[in-house]
Amino acid sequence: MTDGSPRILVLKLRYLGDVLLTTPVFDALRKHFPDAFLAAAVNKGTEDMVTDNPAINKIFTVERDSNFLADLQKQLRLIREIRHYKFDIILELTNNQRGAVLAYTSGAKRRLGYKKKKQNFLRQSILFTDLIEVENNLHIAQKNLEMTKALDCSLPNVKPVLFWSPQDHKACEQILKSNDISEDVPCVVLHPSSNARHKIWTVEGYAALCNYLRDKWAIRTILICGKDPEELRLNQAICSLAGSHPLNLGGQLSLKQTAVLLSKAALFIGIDSGPMHMATAVNTPVAAIFGPSRAWRWGPLGDGHVIIQKDWPCAPCGKKGCEGSGKSKCLDELSLEDVTAVLEPKLKSILSAKGRIFGEKSV
Repeated sequence: MTDGSPRILVLKLRYLGDVLLTTPVFDALRKHFPDAFLAAAVNKGTEDMVTDNPAINKIFTVERDSNFLADLQKQLRLIREIRHYKFDIILELTNNQRGAVLAYTSGAKRRLGYKKKKQNFLRQSILFTDLIEVENNLHIAQKNLEMTKALDCSLPNVKPVLFWSPQDHKACEQILKSNDISEDVPCVVLHPSSNARHKIWTVEGYAALCNYLRDKWAIRTILICGKDPEELRLNQAICSLAGSHPLNLGGQLSLKQTAVLLSKAALFIGIDSGPMHMATAVNTPVAAIFGPSRAWRWGPLGDGHVIIQKDWPCAPCGKKGCEGSGKSKCLDELSLEDVTAVLEPKLKSILSAKGRIFGEKSV
């Protein structure tokens, strides 16, 4: 390589939101190394968070298999493919053993990872050449960017970015048109569900919220979720209970189509999740409903967002439910009034900017 054109691989083997929050890293790298070859390695199913990104030249998807031998074969094929590209630098942002081993086997001469408080000798002396120490109180996107400082990169805006194709845009518009959703009437996109049960507000609360948005603000609500059966069940339960007849698009949109929908929404309301970060990436205001999660680490990035969270001494605790139960009292006891107290001034601001008058449809 030359100093200005290194081959750099960024590893992030986690979930949708985690992968999306690495996009500022690619912006920083591209700005500092305009001629570099930049690649990402992400878990299969999360690659849409980085596809179509002009800063990224190549994306590797990491597949898993429950069968040990089949999984080993897949990992060996991946390692061979990565080594073929002869990377100079690896940024391992996953911070786990699988990512560390993949970094080491890449063949890159320089391998950067996070320095842990309890670092074993093998990881410190062999798997990485550079161990980066970061503060504990950083947002995860800022933590990702800290590693680029070791490459003398200046830090850009930490807000994530997301891209899609004209085909994705057209497909989403067709779905909305077939459901009589017009851009003339503001809509709120609601993402209430997750496979992490400790993050979820109540079905009754979400149903009442849908009714509140229609009755007080004349706003249509659109529910989204993935294809997980439990998430689909929760969305259906909310729709069945809500008298306002929200539109349920759960499981019907691709991730890119979801991004298009979010870009059209007046507001996103939902939990600490990938779609929440997707909304910030497409510049849609967010009202994030947080339970035990730490908003300072996982909250929406950028201006104009609000956090809805119980003001309790124990919150946020960062735990997966109260006393290991998998359920969070700070969400179970979150009332509609708690939510609307935060939402009302936000909605007034949004609708005023759109030329809407309180309680009246636009004409």
